[in-house]
Amino acid sequence: MCGRISCHMCRPDYRKAASYFDESRGLYVQPDWIDVPNNGLSYSPSTNMAPTDVLPVLISKEHEQTDDELSQRIIKPMMWGMIPPWHKGEYKSHGLTTNNCRIESLMESRLYGKPLRNGQRCVIGCQGFYEWQTTKGKGQPKQPYFIKASQKCEADPVEELDSWEKAVWDETAGWSGPQLLMMAGLFDVWTSPEGEQMFSFTIITMESNSSFSWLHHRIPAVLDSDEMVAKWLDHKQISAVAAVRLLHPVTSLTWHPVSMLVNNSRNKDSNCNKPIDPQKPKPVNKIMDSWLKRGAPPSADAKFPKKPKEN
Repeated sequence: MCGRISCHMCRPDYRKAASYFDESRGLYVQPDWIDVPNNGLSYSPSTNMAPTDVLPVLISKEHEQTDDELSQRIIKPMMWGMIPPWHKGEYKSHGLTTNNCRIESLMESRLYGKPLRNGQRCVIGCQGFYEWQTTKGKGQPKQPYFIKASQKCEADPVEELDSWEKAVWDETAGWSGPQLLMMAGLFDVWTSPEGEQMFSFTIITMESNSSFSWLHHRIPAVLDSDEMVAKWLDHKQISAVAAVRLLHPVTSLTWHPVSMLVNNSRNKDSNCNKPIDPQKPKPVNKIMDSWLKRGAPPSADAKFPKKPKEN
């Protein structure tokens, strides 16, 4: 599954990183960025994005009803977590968990089947996603990991914002920086009772393969080449059934353990996706440290900080 994402590049850097080779022009192209009202919500870069946050999403320009000349791929900020089209009321109050959709039941799903059949396929590009190890025994704390696409060059780590800011782009050579992790998804447009449209999306998941199952039994449908991205977005030439058959668990991923900071979705610390050593002793509790220095036990009503809640 996928319940937390890191995507903290600014708009210009994101467009460069999401660029693609346009064979008709013989040049690299940055996707056009098209903002939509989305109930006043907008993309705010963060290392710890959760469902109901807004992320940049790639779709085909064929979904745009306009005479404007656009790039073949366009970027639209959308809310993570598909809003059911039949929902009435406040956009977050439908009560369903829709940030992920299972590939096994896509075609039959009341919520996801129609967008799939209508060709509303999208790609979520990001620095990576987080997963909590679920294969340990009960009662043991779940260690969070940051998962990213395997990189051609590890000299500029994905999790370092500077790696994206200093990279260069030009239309003949393309993007020189880190590679985005591309995940297959579906999107839909919901109309509020007031008549305002909101774009929202879900990420497709499947059973993990042997290289990832040690961490979690589900994995997002990762598109590990630009050819795969192009095929997934091409709803005119590739049918829904054929597109779904393209999806498979990939092995081109790397990961590292991260701090429990990411457990709280409100924590937007830039260190959320940085690697840590899980074996390294954690900082001493301040109350306990004070007690040790005084040589006396703390009072019975001393309040120890609670363990962060795992969302």
